[in-house]
Amino acid sequence: MSRDHSDLVSNYFANSIQDLTPASVSHIMRLLYVPVSTDGEVTRLCASVLSDAELARSDRLASQGDRILFKQRRAFRRFCGALALASPQCLSQVLFYETDAGRPYLSASPGFSFSFSACRFGYLGAWSATHGVGVDLEDKTRALQVVDLARRYFTASEAEAIEGVDGGASPRVFFRLWCLKEAALKSIGQGLPFGLDRFAFELEPELRVVHAPEDAGGRTQFDAHLIEVAGGCAALVSRSPA
Repeated sequence: MSRDHSDLVSNYFANSIQDLTPASVSHIMRLLYVPVSTDGEVTRLCASVLSDAELARSDRLASQGDRILFKQRRAFRRFCGALALASPQCLSQVLFYETDAGRPYLSASPGFSFSFSACRFGYLGAWSATHGVGVDLEDKTRALQVVDLARRYFTASEAEAIEGVDGGASPRVFFRLWCLKEAALKSIGQGLPFGLDRFAFELEPELRVVHAPEDAGGRTQFDAHLIEVAGGCAALVSRSPA
């Protein structure tokens, strides 16, 4: 592995981040966004803080674009971990592990809840020492058969809400609901196999959680936020401690 350039990587992210934490939850969590860099030097520096296993995993990705995204988002994950712990250690020493469901955690501080998401134009990272957190970031420009997908994966009322809006607005509603559902799953440490229909949301007249699994505390345990990101759709969902 090349020499560890943690200081340069940290400075890059510190100068590039946008703090998107909703004001109402800023006392219990943080949500940061960083756009993807097209600068090859940034990717090279990010690679310097990754483990040999991460670099090997990157090498197995099919496209150059995917390899760039992987290196930058893994370096960003380490940067968020260092911020959460207020740690002076090199980013290469901020070690994340993952549960069987894919939830990232720091062995040095397992009490923190972390969540990350990425798409072709940026990265989101969130954490809390007191609440479960989940984030999702989607590229809303993707062309999808949103009505068919909603009928297959969403609740009946959500699918009807998507079908009921003007055709040009249906992708916007779909992506908002998808982001909320995936973020909610992450807030309880689960992934897509757990079922997108296990959570239900209403967007109008205001955003609210309609249903959540009872074994996760029910809907009153959850707080949801839609996040404005240029070119994309994003959501933050937090779960209150039992």
